[in-house]
Amino acid sequence: MHYLGFDVSKSDSRFVILDDQGERFAKAFTLQNDKPNFQKLLERLKELNLSKENLLIGIEATGIWWENLYSYLTEAGFKVVVLNPHQTNKFREALRKKAKTDDIDAYIIAGLLRSKEYASSYVPEELIQTLRELTRLRYELIKDRRNYERQAASLLSLVFPEYEKTAIKNPFAIASTAILKAYPTAKDLSLAKPKHIEKIVRSIKGNNFNIDEIQELIDTARDSIYSGRAKDARGLNLCILLSHIEHIDESIKELDVNIENLLSPTKADDINSFPGANLLTIPGIGPKTLVVILQAVGSNGQVFASGIKLIGHIGFFPQIYESGETRTDNRISQRGPKMLRWAFYIAAVACLRHNQEMRTLYNKKLSQGKTAKQALICVAKKLAHLCLSMLKSGEPYKPQRVFVCA
Repeated sequence: MHYLGFDVSKSDSRFVILDDQGERFAKAFTLQNDKPNFQKLLERLKELNLSKENLLIGIEATGIWWENLYSYLTEAGFKVVVLNPHQTNKFREALRKKAKTDDIDAYIIAGLLRSKEYASSYVPEELIQTLRELTRLRYELIKDRRNYERQAASLLSLVFPEYEKTAIKNPFAIASTAILKAYPTAKDLSLAKPKHIEKIVRSIKGNNFNIDEIQELIDTARDSIYSGRAKDARGLNLCILLSHIEHIDESIKELDVNIENLLSPTKADDINSFPGANLLTIPGIGPKTLVVILQAVGSNGQVFASGIKLIGHIGFFPQIYESGETRTDNRISQRGPKMLRWAFYIAAVACLRHNQEMRTLYNKKLSQGKTAKQALICVAKKLAHLCLSMLKSGEPYKPQRVFVCA
């Protein structure tokens, strides 16, 4: 058996081949990351008499550059193992390799394959990879929107401090945003004519502004304490922030439509007509939470062997810090993907309203002396165990079993 390790970067990849004795089978070589050089790699392997049956290939899952070469080799019929960088780093430490070069990195990967002590990382199928891309961008857009909303609210509190007492108390509602984009500061609103604002809101379907509210808005703006300093610049900034928020909302809606289409049932009467459909039988778990779970654990939970491993991945465990007389415990870990931790936490909050069994668990933890947040984390952990188990079994939610386990 021979072992090929390659260290991939944006422009090129370094290849090292080891034999069963751990000796270099051939001189290390570098190839550019393009299709002609991918073909040269296959030709080089053929020249070395390395067949698909006696060659194991390893690649480290760092960055995004590994995926194209991985797909090319697997489609060509080779067995390719994707390795977690944590594994290769630990193996490097064991070999006491202090230097870090492309050649050493490729050697480490090949050596780890030869040791047979590696664990292959999960490479998602097409549907899960698609959901992963969509949900990650959606999560980042939501964070950006919150950041823009925070900036806009702060700026609006300066240029129109009394806005919360008026009809535009929610500045991110459609009608309120349209008014503020036309009249972004108190000074602008104080000069506005009621019929102009009425024309703006009448063009928006479902608005509930009336002429009295519009007149009150203008009167409040006239009595505002805003000094008018940097009025034009601040007004422009507010308009730009509101436009960004509108654009992000449109993008999020577009992503939601694509996600919904991916999870559309193929059979109306089949609970398992699409991956994870049975999780929607849990009161408190909705489609948005489902897609975050699926992109992390796979269509049937194959990424994690047990709920404990999933909990460790999420970061739902307490950390203990002790140094001399200083000791800190019962503080939740900050490890793990924030998007997944956030999704289970929000789902736990929803369960307190919609899921009787989870609410019972929450109250039980409170009666045992836990704080509200600690009890909520217990609910989130229970949900994680439950979701993974249901993905593996394909069965619907069974409240009596959850209640007994709680």
